Amino acid sequence: MLKKLKFFLKLYLYKTQGLLGFKRCDIMSVINDYYRDDFMTLEKKDIAVILPHCLIADKCPAKFSKFNGVLCTKCKLCGCGKIYAIAEQKGYQFYISPSVGFTKRLARRKNLKGVIGVACDYEIERGISSEKIRGTGIKIAGNSIKTQGIRLHVYDCVNNDVDWDKIIKLM
Repeated sequence: MLKKLKFFLKLYLYKTQGLLGFKRCDIMSVINDYYRDDFMTLEKKDIAVILPHCLIADKCPAKFSKFNGVLCTKCKLCGCGKIYAIAEQKGYQFYISPSVGFTKRLARRKNLKGVIGVACDYEIERGISSEKIRGTGIKIAGNSIKTQGIRLHVYDCVNNDVDWDKIIKLM
């Protein structure tokens, strides 16, 4: 009960800091810590690793599917292919998403129970503002999803970077 109270207090503090224009706490670590134990009990087949499109290389040969997002070819022009190969080997689903809206639809279609996600501060803020965060998970498209997330290094929709090793550690 105390853990839940601390979690929601930190979430409220995060939202209040934003409203007042103050520097915010690292909300991803707060969310990761809170959901980690439940996340670890999920079957890997019910978890997706979802990367944002801003991590793919400029000359990426991947095609786009309106059902599965960017279809990685493991071309080695960026780190996405390596993450895809590891996710596949460990039994996770893998997607590269063009938008938050697409990710929400994907979560509903695939009936995901867990997500290892990567996002920029802007998308994290949008997600926190638009979705219900509960003790049982983040409500996305009617499903309670346990998340583990990683923040991108910068807010840039074209040439972005992430701590690739941190994604691997979460898997």
